[in-house]
Amino acid sequence: MSPSGYIQSRELAHSSSDQYFTTLVDGRPYLPNLTVDATDDASIAKVAMVTIILSAYVSISKVNEDVCDKLYFEAEKGATFRILNVESIDWDEIIQAPMQQLTCVKVTGGITNALFRVSGFQQIIPSISSALSKILSSTVGTDTPSSSSIDIHKLIIFDSILIRIFGAEGMINRDIETSTYAALCNADIAHQYLGRFSNGRIEGWLEGFQPLTFIDLNDECTSLEIAKEMARLHCLFEVPEGELKDHHGMEVGLWDQLSGWMEQALGYEEFRTEGDTERVKKLELDKIGKEVKGIIESFTAPPEDEKNDKSKSGIVFCHNDLLAANIMRDPATNKIQLIDFEYGGTNYAAFDMANHFNEHAGGTSVEENGHPDYTLFPELERQQKFCLEYVKTLKRLESMKANGEKEVVIDNAQVHDEAMSLLAQVKEFILVNHLYWGLWAVNQAAEEGCEEFDYITYATNRFKEYYLRKAEWQKERA
Repeated sequence: MSPSGYIQSRELAHSSSDQYFTTLVDGRPYLPNLTVDATDDASIAKVAMVTIILSAYVSISKVNEDVCDKLYFEAEKGATFRILNVESIDWDEIIQAPMQQLTCVKVTGGITNALFRVSGFQQIIPSISSALSKILSSTVGTDTPSSSSIDIHKLIIFDSILIRIFGAEGMINRDIETSTYAALCNADIAHQYLGRFSNGRIEGWLEGFQPLTFIDLNDECTSLEIAKEMARLHCLFEVPEGELKDHHGMEVGLWDQLSGWMEQALGYEEFRTEGDTERVKKLELDKIGKEVKGIIESFTAPPEDEKNDKSKSGIVFCHNDLLAANIMRDPATNKIQLIDFEYGGTNYAAFDMANHFNEHAGGTSVEENGHPDYTLFPELERQQKFCLEYVKTLKRLESMKANGEKEVVIDNAQVHDEAMSLLAQVKEFILVNHLYWGLWAVNQAAEEGCEEFDYITYATNRFKEYYLRKAEWQKERA
């Protein structure tokens, strides 16, 4: 996986006036010059149409080795991308009519990105097939694969796709995040990555799946399925060697992220409105800074007892943002699918779990507008059951990785001891998690404003809960 491929593609694209200039990065088409207007359905439909045609074009190159070389231009030596041979294509002529038949619907629930469902691809398959034939004829010439050798129905088995227009500018490295997402898709952890454009990405639509609600999170059967899927992510996904491995490594980035967000938050002298500036002053960020410094030192200081070294406990690739809306379920099969890995990275498993428990309270939807309900925080018994199911699943998966698909015997006593030890760590990370998302919200307020979502109210409530939980935790340890 090559995050640098996106950077190199953009550098090359600067010299081209063609908005449809396309490279191949992480095995998917990338259009660095094509920007989507989230307020214009035609703009959204256009990027959907072009990307799906290019995705099929790339798929054809993978199964037709004889023509593969003619579908690409070679990039300069050392490049981590390929250039698609489509510069002579009149895209406006090809896509204008069929894109009119697509429908665009805004998807609610996300506050970081603007999401849209684009539907109607099955009814325009003949148009897509015709477009592919024209493109292949122009690029390959007499060696064009025959229409009978291209089963477009196998290439486009969906009717809808998801358009993700990026938000949180400057807070998420979209090159690394997209390469990571591609790797997760390749590992069958994430759903489907189809291509990227200047300010967003195109993903597969999870047909029949529905996002969970707070009520679902408090359903025991659903909760245990989430525990299993979390264990599956933590155990089965290994960051690929190369650039991504160098970035994620096995070093936890949490503390640098927390310190960086703290420094960023302290750096803002003014926010979008005078009222916002005054509200942030009431957060007493200097005091929060001392809390951040203290909590980082407590986790990273050399332990008196090596057995209690928290800095090395359960380090895996984590989702880091498992709120209800980022967990999809198929009601027909009860299958769970995790989505939106944009905050994913190497972290403590206990942090991932603490975050999920905190997210039971909500607060991140437009309707809630920054007001979590912490009466929904899971009771101790529910936390214990979640940890037990997680550890049991983890043990089973680890044994299967080591010994193949053999039936494994689980030591219930060992599972119980490890689960309770994990839960003790989770309680500490619940505090860290409140600081983490509180600071995120402060920085979002500065960068995005609070017109569409009240980030400052959200930060206020996360910091308030931090102090309450800290007092409880200190009382338990006294």
